[in-house]
Amino acid sequence: MTSMNDAATYLPVFKSSAGHAEFLNAYDRLMKFWPTDHETMEVETEFGSCHVIVSGPKEGKPVFMFHGMTGNSAMWYPTIEALSGFRTYCIDAPGDFGKSKARKRIRTSHDAVLWMDQIFDSLGYEKAAFIGHSMGGWFCSNYALARPERIERLTLLAPVATFLPIPLLKLLRYIYPAMLIPNRHRIERAWNWFCSKGYTLPPHVMDVVVAAYSHGRSQLPVIPRVIEPSAWKKLSAPVLFLVGEEEKIYDAGEVMKVVVGTLPSSTVGLIQGAGHCLILEKKGAVNKAIHDFMVS
Repeated sequence: MTSMNDAATYLPVFKSSAGHAEFLNAYDRLMKFWPTDHETMEVETEFGSCHVIVSGPKEGKPVFMFHGMTGNSAMWYPTIEALSGFRTYCIDAPGDFGKSKARKRIRTSHDAVLWMDQIFDSLGYEKAAFIGHSMGGWFCSNYALARPERIERLTLLAPVATFLPIPLLKLLRYIYPAMLIPNRHRIERAWNWFCSKGYTLPPHVMDVVVAAYSHGRSQLPVIPRVIEPSAWKKLSAPVLFLVGEEEKIYDAGEVMKVVVGTLPSSTVGLIQGAGHCLILEKKGAVNKAIHDFMVS
């Protein structure tokens, strides 16, 4: 819960204490599905106090994981199974719908790099693997090109923007009504649109989404942008790019062509029968691709 002192220090991501409590309860229920032992920590940055879920052996190679916009780290529970033996750090972005507390808004791509630098430095690593989904994929890509020397491996799961523009008209039609005039029907419609035809999010995930959209107001104004193809020449680390066959934020075939043209040595995979929520929709195929890439 947010104390009176916190309220004066941190930006108001949730509209009321009762709504915040409802969200935290849903988040904690989702964490019951976490497949391995884990601990949590708070990492201080100039942008806020960042909630981090830590799993795996302390001697394992580090993996930093960044969730999609209006999501949080609890949603990584299906993917953690693919990373046995690694030390994983799943970070809630400050200002988004998680347990982090935002002190200063991440407004620019430069802000995003500074924020990730401060997390990385606080945890004492010089180099690590990075995994990002959607907005988290853009965060990782943006960081990789600013700090290529710190990237061991890079896994991008349907990163928003990055390679192709954001489809603003689609988002205005399907997503913004759920954010501006939230009710359960609109929120479920929006998130099920993200997924492949006929797939609906599990109730324990949808409960978190509904609580977040109903009671939250994002304090994360940074806008992901397409990265110039020439900028990728800075990065020598191996890259895995996965996209669902029924991806909604861009055409799967088109983005794969762009990625192959931009990063010819990358590993590119099409996940059959998946949309934007591919880590949930096709956990087995996604986890196998990630595991094979990480141990190769």
